[in-house]
Amino acid sequence: MILWLLIACLLMLSTVFLIYPFVRGDQIQKGEALDANLQIFIDQQSQLESQLSQKQIDQTQHQQLLTEAKELLLNNTENPEAQPAIIQENKQAIWLLPALLFLLPLFCFGFYHYVGASADQRIVELIQQASEPTDTNQSIELQTELYAAIEKRAEQRPDNIYYWILLAKRAIQKNDLAAAKYNYSQAIKLSPDDGFLLGQYAEILFMLANSQFTDEVLSALDKAFVIDSSNTTVLGLKGIQSFENQQWQLAITYWQEAKRQMDQTSATVKALKVGIARAQKRLSVEPQEQLPSLQIEILVSIDKSIDFNPEQRVFVALVAASGAPMPLAARKLRAGDLPTTITLSNADAVMAGYNLSNVNKVKAVARLSQSGSATPQIGDWEYSLTGINLRDLEQPLSLKISRQINTN
Repeated sequence: MILWLLIACLLMLSTVFLIYPFVRGDQIQKGEALDANLQIFIDQQSQLESQLSQKQIDQTQHQQLLTEAKELLLNNTENPEAQPAIIQENKQAIWLLPALLFLLPLFCFGFYHYVGASADQRIVELIQQASEPTDTNQSIELQTELYAAIEKRAEQRPDNIYYWILLAKRAIQKNDLAAAKYNYSQAIKLSPDDGFLLGQYAEILFMLANSQFTDEVLSALDKAFVIDSSNTTVLGLKGIQSFENQQWQLAITYWQEAKRQMDQTSATVKALKVGIARAQKRLSVEPQEQLPSLQIEILVSIDKSIDFNPEQRVFVALVAASGAPMPLAARKLRAGDLPTTITLSNADAVMAGYNLSNVNKVKAVARLSQSGSATPQIGDWEYSLTGINLRDLEQPLSLKISRQINTN
């Protein structure tokens, strides 16, 4: 109600500015017309005096013409009908005023409807109504109207991430996974580093792929895991992937971390407990061959051609040659302390249960961070070694940071 009162006040104020030029302009132009007539008389008087002095006319003709000029001046001043065309044109244009007064509110309301938030306001009202207790039929009607309005508005304003998320959740409720995938993909375009959205998107892809870890699923899952390794949806999927790869301990680790963050009375937690029990049983029956007391020496240095601050951070990590990008072991160093030799082992694991004993081949990476973040950024310097076989390892490894990252 307050909004409409404000709109009405603004419209009334705008009409004042619309009328003012017509009223003020008429007054100004009348004054200008009087000055113009007076100037015309003065010019005629000067011309008659010149003609008289040059004897082009006699005194009688001069007096007659001057009298006619005075009468014309008087007539133009007292008679509005005889004003110059400028005033007449102004009066003829007065018909524009009611037309403009009529078109002004139409234009304002039309413009507001197109670029304003009336549709968003309606959606808010529908959400409030849908959240209030009501009978089943009315609730269904409200839900239908609500999501129809959201879908239309999302197409009009695709930069509103909130609408895409609502549509994705609605699609999941209706078991329309293809629509859910599309809506989540639109939301991710607006917020590509949102761990929650990436986790939900990976789960939808997994279900669309009939619970198979396709390349598309793995790509989405790994990206979500890098951004937010504590996301329960992502941890659940990583646990399933590890279980399928017969990495029982890793599956247990993922599922236990997911379970820890959830409501312990939920159905999801009960399902995780079943999965953990199955993995533990497999682990006891088929224990994985592990490499005892594995330690890897790494010589880390920075190329002399690189200009850096001694307080910059250097991240050294051992990552599985294939699979999750989560480091098996990692260490953070100070750039000013290089060159130096460090030893990485299971004691440097980032996540409990996920360490060097879980794999046979690794990739070694050393990165000089410009921002201090462990996540690679454009402008960072790094060096990596791939295909390192932990069963046949020549130590120490040498990582000399010399290559700049130019793309993500």
